Amino acid sequence: MDIELNILEKWINESDNIVFVTGKDFSAEAGFPDYQAMDEGYLDRYKYPPDEILCLTFLQRNPFYFYRYYRERILPYVLSAQPSPAHEALARLEEAGKLKAILTVNIDGIHQEAGSKNVLELQGSVMRSWCAKCEKFLDFFYISDSPTHIPYCNVDMCGDYVRPAIVLKEEPYDLTLLGQAMDYARQADVLIIDGSALQAFPVPNLMQAYQGHKLVLVNTAPLVFDARAGIVVRGHSFTDIFQQIQV
Repeated sequence: MDIELNILEKWINESDNIVFVTGKDFSAEAGFPDYQAMDEGYLDRYKYPPDEILCLTFLQRNPFYFYRYYRERILPYVLSAQPSPAHEALARLEEAGKLKAILTVNIDGIHQEAGSKNVLELQGSVMRSWCAKCEKFLDFFYISDSPTHIPYCNVDMCGDYVRPAIVLKEEPYDLTLLGQAMDYARQADVLIIDGSALQAFPVPNLMQAYQGHKLVLVNTAPLVFDARAGIVVRGHSFTDIFQQIQV
C-alpha cells in the first residue's frame, strides 16, 4: 500500500472530526458522469454549451433546450446511478461518529441514497423540484413524470415552469449553507477533498478556511494547492482507496 494511503488510514482511524468534500469524480464512480462534458455531436443536439445552458437567463429565454439537456444529460443518470463502495464507506464513517459532514458540489443525491445524513449540497440538488413563481418545493418525480416536455406548476393554478432545485449561474448561493460549510471546514481535524471539486465554487474557499494540518487532496493535477496539503493521493479511485485502507 502507498505511504500516502498508510498516512490517510492512520489519520482517519485517529480522528472523530473528518470532513469530506466531494465533486464530479466521486459521483462518476456511482455511474453519474460529468454532465457538463461536451462529447462528439453534443452541439448538434443541444446547440449551446453546458455553461450557457445552466444559466438562469438561458432557462428563462430557452426553456425547450434547457429541459432537453436536463432530460437527456442529467435525469437518466439520476434514475440509474447506484452508490459506489466509496459512498457506502462515507456513510459508515458517519455512523461510526468519525465523519462530521460531507460538503458536496454534486447535485445527484447519491450520498443520501447511500445512507449519509449530514450532507451539505452546496450547488443544490436535482432530487428536489422547485417553482420560482410560487416558491413551492415539489417532488423529484414531478419533472420526470410530467406529460409535457416543459413541466408546469399546477399548485394553486400557478402555471409557471417547475425546475430542478440546483444553483444556476447568475443565481445567489444560500449564504447560511455556505456559512455552515465554512464552519465545518474551519473546525475539521482531517479535511479530505476530491480534487475534481476544486474547480467549483466554493471549494477553494473551504480549503483556505481549513485551520488544521491534515489536508488530503485526492487526484488533483499538480497545483499550487499541493503545498498546503499534508498528503496528496494520486492514481487511485475513491473505491480503490476505501478497499485498501482499514477504517
